[in-house]
Amino acid sequence: MGQPRWAAMLLGMGLAMGARGEALTVMLPAMPGLAEPPAGGQEAHGVVVDIVREMGRRANINFRIVFYPQARSRLLAERQADACFPGAHLPELSDKYKWSAPVGQMRMVMLARDDDVRDVRGLEQAKALRVGAMRGTMVAARLKEMGLALDESADSQSGMEKLKLGRLDLWAMLDVGVASLAGRLAMPKPRVAWVIGTLDVSLACNLKVDDSLLARVDKAIAEMRADGSMGRFDLR
Repeated sequence: MGQPRWAAMLLGMGLAMGARGEALTVMLPAMPGLAEPPAGGQEAHGVVVDIVREMGRRANINFRIVFYPQARSRLLAERQADACFPGAHLPELSDKYKWSAPVGQMRMVMLARDDDVRDVRGLEQAKALRVGAMRGTMVAARLKEMGLALDESADSQSGMEKLKLGRLDLWAMLDVGVASLAGRLAMPKPRVAWVIGTLDVSLACNLKVDDSLLARVDKAIAEMRADGSMGRFDLR
């Protein structure tokens, strides 16, 4: 093969690699049924993984999905130039990250076992109960701000198991993946004892992420809302 032809091939490969070179690392917590790490030869899978991949496809950005606990994701997103994670856009965090448009609005809830008939009608009642939340999450941070003493767990599955075994009265989390998590633990689906509030969930990215990349992510999110595809993802 002549040198000009080789040069043309190498140039074409370089252009193709350049086109695929725009990438962001998206860090997710492992959540049964929603975001599951690669295992047994499978790729990462779950509804949240599907949403992230579709956003990347529409934005023409290679989203590299990795799995870390939420607390570590928050720390890495402050230090790693290409890192993002899905998080609640709280005022106190606004200056720590660059934020995408909201991917969705989610309820922050306290869950009780299905056989626990108590409803929580306010903060003072919750303070008298054993409340748990996942360490490093926006939910845990918000409950601490409200003055609640928390039993913190490394992940949602561990916390939900404490609820199942009666070691907690309430488990606080975003109202996503509850049915999947309960199924994984072979327990009846917990019921919502208190809706604490709602949170806008966006991609929180390192401050060095290029604004043009986030603009493309925002456009992808807007398209998914406009054509109804965002609503077809089942986050229960």
